[in-house]
Amino acid sequence: MLAPEELSAGPFASATPLSLILPRRQYETPALIGTINGSPAAVVLSGQFAFHCFMSADNHDWQGLIVPQVRIEVDESSVFDPDYGSAGLGVMVRRDTVLAIQAKMDHGFGRSTSVTLHEGLPSCKLKAGFTQWQVVIGRDVEKRVLWRTPPSMEAPG
Repeated sequence: MLAPEELSAGPFASATPLSLILPRRQYETPALIGTINGSPAAVVLSGQFAFHCFMSADNHDWQGLIVPQVRIEVDESSVFDPDYGSAGLGVMVRRDTVLAIQAKMDHGFGRSTSVTLHEGLPSCKLKAGFTQWQVVIGRDVEKRVLWRTPPSMEAPG
């Protein structure tokens, strides 16, 4: 459950990076807000367009329940080396000082892009990919899982 101060409702344009958007009705979809080149971008998390993304700063057409300041947790048992396997759509990749999700850009002609979720993390020399991850709010006994990757996502061979 969420406390009233942990949420609002509105268009994607009003959601800041590291917000989770939850659907309020049948035709809305869960999404995660990150950035591409410093501008807000939404990554759709399920449905026909799962892990497709689009720029969201001016998007007043897509709407939902906005949960700001969520955290991303990765499942260390799903780790793989993205330099030796395809970092498919929906995969989290930790590289240098960034954690990003791989998504297909709307109008991207099949190309995938990285949508940054965290910047300024301690630097690391190698990349690590994760197929299993979840979106949470709160910490310790107050932690609640709001969304998690489907178990069908597997590490690349």
